[in-house]
Amino acid sequence: MAELSIQRSVLVTGAAGCIGTALTRRLSRTGFHVQALVRDRRQAGHLLDYGGVDLIEGDLDSIDLLNEVVRGCDLVYHAAARVHAPSGTPEAEFTSANVDGTRHLVEAAVKNGVRSFVFFSTVAVYPEKDDVQDELSLTEPHTPYGASKLAAEGLVLKAGIESGLKSTVLRLPVVYGPRDRGNVAKLIKAIRNGSFFIVGNGENLKSMIAVGNVVDAAMLVADEEKARGEIYNVCDSRPYSQREIAETIAELLGRSKNFFTLPLFWMHNAGRLADRVNALTGITLPLTADLVRKLAANTIFSSAKIERELGFKPRISLREGLEEVITKEEEERQITKQTK
Repeated sequence: MAELSIQRSVLVTGAAGCIGTALTRRLSRTGFHVQALVRDRRQAGHLLDYGGVDLIEGDLDSIDLLNEVVRGCDLVYHAAARVHAPSGTPEAEFTSANVDGTRHLVEAAVKNGVRSFVFFSTVAVYPEKDDVQDELSLTEPHTPYGASKLAAEGLVLKAGIESGLKSTVLRLPVVYGPRDRGNVAKLIKAIRNGSFFIVGNGENLKSMIAVGNVVDAAMLVADEEKARGEIYNVCDSRPYSQREIAETIAELLGRSKNFFTLPLFWMHNAGRLADRVNALTGITLPLTADLVRKLAANTIFSSAKIERELGFKPRISLREGLEEVITKEEEERQITKQTK
């Protein structure tokens, strides 16, 4: 594994999020000076605990600010994105944040002589299908989010070709770790309060990745010349079944693993009914036919390319990664209780 040298300045966008926080912590401990770009300083105070971190509040539409913060930086990690948006969010919001914002950042990086640019993308650029998908698979986004990230990938890679910027794209599946606010966090909450149920037989497979494994991959590609202009899927060592994920969480929480199971055909019918109610009344119900389909589907991606070409090996297991999430959540719950 290529090692990043010390005494370098790095910009991390989206630094207060799940990936950004873990990456900033690792960079700080490695000896980097980190420019941490966040939207709200009030949500990012924890980053100052790591040392060697400057908090910069701002957005990717502030071109003058971007030119200022990348000046003197050798490396940019771009993790900021519009991700967990409510259903029905206009496509323009994803385009503004994920495409235009990336364009502004790439232009600032090129203008100010940044050497390496690592872009965190998503497997949502691929179509929904049961087959294992790799970097040679067709890209066919099925959501505005996926479409915006694919467009942003193009900007990053094009800049690499035209300017010599060493650009690398990491396509990630569901990421789990402390400060995650997405699907895994919701799943943990549902199992904790006893509202979780298995859809179908629970044996459908999902690719995921622990945030620590994401950071390992990001550190690896930054200085690795073989990664120039490349796209890599990055996943844990194997996919997990819906049941295995849920049972692991239940064990860590000390909850029962005897989940209520709903037959798939019932769920499909309920989802279709909910869609009809929505169409007739305008009332959006939490269950939809699309959600049922996603819960029951296989979503499997191969990270054989980065393992083969760069020697990447995920070191954090599902249990270890989830235990870190739950431990951190419990610490935060205790702090909240003490401050009341």
